[in-house]
Amino acid sequence: MRKKSVLIVCNDVVGLKMAGPAIRCVEIAKVLSLKFDVEVYAPKVEPLAGAVFKTGVFSDPGFKSAAENADFLIVQGDALRSHPFLKESKGCLVVDLYCPIPLEYHQASEGVSLETRGITSNFLCDVLHEQLVYGDHFLCASEKQREFWLGALTLAGRINARRWPQASHADISDLISLLPFGLASQRPEPARRAIRSAFDIPADDFVLVWGGGLYQWFDPLTPIKAVHRLISEGARVHLVFIGVKHPNASITQHDMCGRAVDLATELGLIDKFVHFNFGWVDYEDRHNFLLDADAGISSHFDNPETRFSFRTRMLDYLWCDLPIIATQGDVFGDSLVPEGTGISVGFEDLEGWVKAISVMMTDKSEHKRYRENVRTYSKGFRWSSVVDPLLQRFETMVVAPDRSLVRSHYLSANQSTGFFFRLRRLYASGGISSILAAVWRRLR
Repeated sequence: MRKKSVLIVCNDVVGLKMAGPAIRCVEIAKVLSLKFDVEVYAPKVEPLAGAVFKTGVFSDPGFKSAAENADFLIVQGDALRSHPFLKESKGCLVVDLYCPIPLEYHQASEGVSLETRGITSNFLCDVLHEQLVYGDHFLCASEKQREFWLGALTLAGRINARRWPQASHADISDLISLLPFGLASQRPEPARRAIRSAFDIPADDFVLVWGGGLYQWFDPLTPIKAVHRLISEGARVHLVFIGVKHPNASITQHDMCGRAVDLATELGLIDKFVHFNFGWVDYEDRHNFLLDADAGISSHFDNPETRFSFRTRMLDYLWCDLPIIATQGDVFGDSLVPEGTGISVGFEDLEGWVKAISVMMTDKSEHKRYRENVRTYSKGFRWSSVVDPLLQRFETMVVAPDRSLVRSHYLSANQSTGFFFRLRRLYASGGISSILAAVWRRLR
């Protein structure tokens, strides 16, 4: 009997150095490969050790053929806009919404002109709207995200009688299901003291690790100030940013990275107590860096991106049994105290960060308790566990019953909107004569 096929369209670089979107695609592919024939296509692909699925790049002629023949397609980002033929596939289209891109752009675009920000925001919302219309099923990373996306799906017309004729028994998970970011089933074993050897940190000094990029929505400045305060009081504590330059060359470096480096330099901490790895740690080597630290940290600002984010770096902390200090407001920051996995700090709360780091450094019993709770809590985030519901769902999934309804409505609305938009633009540029000239050109 023929295995059903799954095509995963990844918007990021797949290889030795990977950021969250690529890691997610690769790990989902590994689990789905247990029952399905899986192919992963990306803009750039490097050989992966032990890969049990096929890989290819977008320029490969087989990409379009794979889309035409796939039983299931999983897409993310702007895949439908960049590769319109994906919308013509007869297979079930699954849209991964774990990364709320319009919210990220709002944070990342500070300093850009308001006109450009407005145009780009509208474009990103249009791209997202298209996904919400064309998808048969949707994925998100947390219950909080699901509430967010349900509002968007409602406005896109996906709550309708064609999908759920019996409204009283409308199963939301039939439309959008949870698939958090995960972690490897096998616990990591250290092969070397990566952080301390790379940055010449003494074995007895306390090390905080920042396990991902420095993007505009993060607040590395407050933890840096906290380290400065503690150093001035005689503490031996280091903060290491293990990945500054994104592995995808097309991703623009964020201004927050420069601000963090400038602050560490101004405070006299750079290369002494605050260290930056101006590169990106290999995916298969990251555990050696994390296991060489004493606690993982994450800090962000109070904004919509924070509320609906899912910090993928936190899963690496859980994987390596690292106690966590993080800002409140997101899924993980709000779970630290209830789960006993670390300390939650207020937004831009310098005193809170100083106190939290001090507790981690000096209270050995609390540090041990956090570490033990992290080990227990992490069991629920194994990739094999978080992807299994999707694997099971694929056994019975068919194209959405409201597919033709919402797609035809979307196309007719866009065509009429586009016509009136062009009409208004012509009139604004030259009045009725511009409209008549355009009509004449079209007739000719």
